[in-house]
Amino acid sequence: MNHMVEIKPLCVLDFYVHESCQRNGIGKVLFEKMLVEEGVEARRLAYDRPSPKLIGFLAKHYSLTSYRPQANNYVVFNDYFSK
Repeated sequence: MNHMVEIKPLCVLDFYVHESCQRNGIGKVLFEKMLVEEGVEARRLAYDRPSPKLIGFLAKHYSLTSYRPQANNYVVFNDYFSK
């Protein structure tokens, strides 16, 4: 049975690391710093219109792969609801 659950997660906008700086770990450092500053885990965030690169980044570094698309273009991974 499907049911709706209202949540109010912290939302992340996609971010960009210049191509000349990609594959050097800069995106991971930036993202980790944000997680620490906000005191939250990657699985406990909502992502606003994530690009395919951000989806790949989250899968690679945080094992976030499973989600249900939402009409509002946000992505909340299924892991958000796990304990």
